[in-house]
Amino acid sequence: MPNGERQRTVAARFGVTALNLLFPGLGLVRIGRWKSGLCCGGALFALIGLTTLGFDFGLISYTAVVVAATLAILACVAIFVLPMALTWRHGKVREPLRWWSRWYAIVALCMIADLLLNQAADLSRRVYKPFYAPSRSMEPTILEGDKFVADMGWHGPFERGMPILFQGPGSVRIYRIAAVAGDRVAIGNGVPIINGVAAQWQPRGVQAVDGAGDGRLWSERLPGEARPHLILKSEPTPFDDLPEMTVPKGHFFVLGDNRDRSADSRVPTEALGVGMVPEDAVIGRPWSIYWSRVHDRIGRRLD
Repeated sequence: MPNGERQRTVAARFGVTALNLLFPGLGLVRIGRWKSGLCCGGALFALIGLTTLGFDFGLISYTAVVVAATLAILACVAIFVLPMALTWRHGKVREPLRWWSRWYAIVALCMIADLLLNQAADLSRRVYKPFYAPSRSMEPTILEGDKFVADMGWHGPFERGMPILFQGPGSVRIYRIAAVAGDRVAIGNGVPIINGVAAQWQPRGVQAVDGAGDGRLWSERLPGEARPHLILKSEPTPFDDLPEMTVPKGHFFVLGDNRDRSADSRVPTEALGVGMVPEDAVIGRPWSIYWSRVHDRIGRRLD
């Protein structure tokens, strides 16, 4: 075959190079370099897996988040740019087409790759999923606007003091378990009382509260809780005193850490609260904060 007939035109080279935009490596497969193409395509799945694994270990600081995000962006760019550069470089000469590099095979590969990519992304979201806090109900633990990752594969065990994500009336809510099924729970002067034992409170300073001056920070440790957590108390409310009730089977009694700004289990559903929360409403467990306007909060674990 004459050499001129074996040359791709510039337009044809642009065309095969652009195949890599549909999925990295497709252009390389088209020009006969299937091993390089598969490596480039596999790199995209590896990046998704490493990103998911990174959530598992958590990020410990603002700097770590910036570095990780920068590396992820650079890796994603490289995964697409590298096969495009290789395709352009090696695609000048037409090689004899094998069945796996013909147009119908490329279309089939593109469809399969797209399906696998969607499955991989869906699996990643099922394991870890990002959320943001639209309200102040969990301050000081989670500030309004904080973005956090939740472990969506977690389904117990359920323990007092553990923050959980659950499907509440009309929206996903995040509150802290104060009492589990069978517990007797009451509120006295704002303090939770579980099975006749009051939670331990220790003062931890003040925090500004919009429209209510300064609120008091308290270290609260519920009976049976592994370690204490911070809560915010700013003013008396009608829910500071509640008679004792028993948590029904398969339910929780939950409280917000911003105790006076939370429509939690103290508030009945008809008053826009959540009442007793059924176990089957739980969708995951908050894991760690990955972005906050207060940078030193980034990487803070929530479990």
